[in-house]
Amino acid sequence: MVKIALIGFGNVGKSFTRILVNRVTELNKLGLEPCVIGILASRGGLINDECIGSRALIDLTNKGLYSAPNFKTIELRDLINLKPDVAVVSIPPSYHTGEPNLTIYRLLISEGISVITADKTGLALAYGELINESRNKGVYLGFTATVMAGTPVIQLLKGLRGRIVKNIEGVLNATSNYVLTLVENGLTMSEAVKRAIEEKIAEPDPAIDLGGLDAAAKATILANVMGINASLRDVDVQSMLNLKDDYIKESARKGIRVKQVASVDLTRRLISVKPMEVPAGSVIGSITGNYNALIIRLNDGKEITIIGPTGPAEATAEVMFSDLLEYADSCLTMGKRIKG
Repeated sequence: MVKIALIGFGNVGKSFTRILVNRVTELNKLGLEPCVIGILASRGGLINDECIGSRALIDLTNKGLYSAPNFKTIELRDLINLKPDVAVVSIPPSYHTGEPNLTIYRLLISEGISVITADKTGLALAYGELINESRNKGVYLGFTATVMAGTPVIQLLKGLRGRIVKNIEGVLNATSNYVLTLVENGLTMSEAVKRAIEEKIAEPDPAIDLGGLDAAAKATILANVMGINASLRDVDVQSMLNLKDDYIKESARKGIRVKQVASVDLTRRLISVKPMEVPAGSVIGSITGNYNALIIRLNDGKEITIIGPTGPAEATAEVMFSDLLEYADSCLTMGKRIKG
């Protein structure tokens, strides 16, 4: 049996829970019998050291955590006291202060609890620290869902660490695509941003997506995976919120598209996120809607191009489930006994 704590129960957390219930046989084949012992959200949660049953979990995804009869005020320490094997974290980012996210990760890892996360905060601000501490504690840290979740690239980049990669460039924030396309089609920037927020495509704070913070966090993680010791604070970030509507529309008429481009220069060890003009027919220029693109340039002049969807929540949750399968594999490979 593996004890699982769910931290965060928004769209991604609920989607993960449904997948966990519906695909339990895949885990059973790896010798992993999942047992959810608690769920923690911003206002509290619930715990059950004898496991929350599958039917109860589905009810929670349908009716919500706060309406559960056994919902109460609990804290992270209450979950930790039940000694979970792995925590699945799907909480909002906190790029300005890093909190409470960083504290959550540090506490979980220090207690010997493996972590699977879709939140970029910890790895964007303290990648080296969290990776090293997880290794020292012998716990698994899965973060495949943090970048291009619907088309996970983390595993690909890990496979390229033996190659010489010159730079990585691409569109890592689909919300920026959506807003820029709306402006190209006639809306003003303010109107496009408002629509994106109303349709829940953009965060309530547009600076996270359109100001470049989201893409910068993703680029920082990619840089660290490729061996650059960097923090989100090191990224040259330029907002697209200051772009003039006429400039975006006129560029489109000329066959040029303005895109929010993230770049990791591994040779000069520089990371940036900024609006750039790109040919409409290019890989980056062709990206629209809920899609991202990444170009990986090798030292021999060859390129690896990846184009694929990002979310939605279901896709992110599926990638987190993939990390859970990898966690189970790692336990088997190391001969580690999963306590229960």
